[in-house]
Amino acid sequence: MSLSSFFAILVLATIEGGLVALPRADALAQLKGLRSPAWAALLPGSILLGTFGPLAAPWAARALVVLAAIATPALAAVAILGVVRGPKLAVAAAGLGLAVGAAHVTGWLGETSDSLITALGCLALGAVLVRLIPVKWMLVGVVCMCAADVVLLMSGAGETASRVMSGATASVHVPTFDEASFGPIATDYPDLVLAGVLGGFLAGHRYQGRAAMLLVALAAGSGMLLPLVGWLPATVPVTVAFIIFCLEHRTRGSLVPRPPKRPAATARSAPAPHEAAA
Repeated sequence: MSLSSFFAILVLATIEGGLVALPRADALAQLKGLRSPAWAALLPGSILLGTFGPLAAPWAARALVVLAAIATPALAAVAILGVVRGPKLAVAAAGLGLAVGAAHVTGWLGETSDSLITALGCLALGAVLVRLIPVKWMLVGVVCMCAADVVLLMSGAGETASRVMSGATASVHVPTFDEASFGPIATDYPDLVLAGVLGGFLAGHRYQGRAAMLLVALAAGSGMLLPLVGWLPATVPVTVAFIIFCLEHRTRGSLVPRPPKRPAATARSAPAPHEAAA
């Protein structure tokens, strides 16, 4: 493995971990009213549509690429304004910097800006899915998505669809925001969405930071194995992290949110002696 590939794997693994660490607990809470088990089908359905759509109709590949190019920047704005935790002004300034970089900068800086905008768009979709899918159905949808990914890649359909999508991307001469790439390595859109789902699922809970670090380690380790095995579905590290923290949840109890910070006590916090006597 070349040094550039090694560095690219670490960068992309860090981006995936960032999608777990960034969401805040109350992101897009207004969508809870639409919650239904049926939404869980969107997780494996995205893999199936992204594979068989381009194979069945070549125009569908170009349509998906154009859709990503149009929708992802808008989704990234939703993530910056409504999902990412941190000071609003600083987060918005960082998002504006990424937009400028994607539009006007070339080379590895432009590639990084494109990848981060793509990742933020996927983070927004992940947060939406977390609000729509009931907790009890979340792991079912994630495991089914991973299983579909593995089966399609083993059958060769996933690789064929990937080549069709690459050809469609090359025919669109604008930033397409359909993957996060750094140097010779890329992480596909559905894999980033799944990382965003994990982040939204654990947002505000004591496991969130640990899950982010675990995913970085798993994604990097999976990437290092690529030269040995030839292919590895990028959904597998995220699914493994999901399973680990769901098992830990069952062992130690429910996912408990971090307690809110209490306001500092003031001189009027306690009654004066004469007030207490009264």
